[in-house]
Amino acid sequence: MLNNRRAQNLVQEDTHLERWLVSYADYMTLLFALFVVLYAFALIKEEKHAILSNSLGEIFHLAGKKEQGGLGKVEQNSSDTPLTSGDKVAELNDFNKGLLDEVGSEPVPGDSQIVKPEVKHLGTPFSSMKEKLQQDLLEVVEKGYAQIEQDDNWLTIEFRSGLLFDSGSAVTRSATKAVLRQVIGTIAPANNYVHVRGYTDDQSINNEQFQSNWQLSSARASAIVQELQQLDIAPQRLAIEAYGQYRPKVDNTDAATRAQNRRVVIAISKFGWVKPPPVVATATEQKKAPQQPQPLPDSKEIQVIELPNGGIRITTRRQE
Repeated sequence: MLNNRRAQNLVQEDTHLERWLVSYADYMTLLFALFVVLYAFALIKEEKHAILSNSLGEIFHLAGKKEQGGLGKVEQNSSDTPLTSGDKVAELNDFNKGLLDEVGSEPVPGDSQIVKPEVKHLGTPFSSMKEKLQQDLLEVVEKGYAQIEQDDNWLTIEFRSGLLFDSGSAVTRSATKAVLRQVIGTIAPANNYVHVRGYTDDQSINNEQFQSNWQLSSARASAIVQELQQLDIAPQRLAIEAYGQYRPKVDNTDAATRAQNRRVVIAISKFGWVKPPPVVATATEQKKAPQQPQPLPDSKEIQVIELPNGGIRITTRRQE
């Protein structure tokens, strides 16, 4: 009886010892399934990347044809929308044939300025120019007739119009050229572009010379430009801007504020004008140049020429 119980206990213990195999088998099965799923995701990702790379490559000529100037495949980028093999470039080619096949006509050499954007050159730095202007215009700045300001793109010299012009007039005063000479010492050695801006107050003007504030502000800016040009500033550097009463510095509430709005601003750009090189005619153009006819020398013999109307002409000039 005792032996039967011991044998039964041994059988039960052996049964409990083998149960870990079931858990292990389940674990291995689940682990195998996990790796299968990960591998399947990897295959889908690679196919999607290949389709995307080929599609973009054909559009932008980057499909790995280095002998044709291509740059190889693009780097992989994640996307939430999966691409399948049916989404290849078949539909893209229908819409992008014009982009791939018809690239347009090649520009002729003479049209290079139209194709290439304008290249801007930096002019003289503002730091040295501003310091010299503050020294040269110290007297008028202290009296409140001028103001010098600077930002990233412009160095501006603002003059009260009363310093340069009479009321309602665009004729420069005798002292205007003396004031501008103080500015020329700084502007002339530089190559920066110079814009002259005219402003007025909101009081309407309508006289024999000007019918609006637009015309007055434009005429005053033009007068200053002419003065600068007479003081040896290259005209290619100059420009005129007229704003009338529509860009007030302060509100036109009284005579003092209106006087602040009547102003002329000399704005110096950070970009500079570069003088183009002289044009040299080629040998072919020189050959094509028309030759001036040489005058025929006079003959010592007197010639009598009968004219169609019955008259005669007596001359010593040779006939061509």
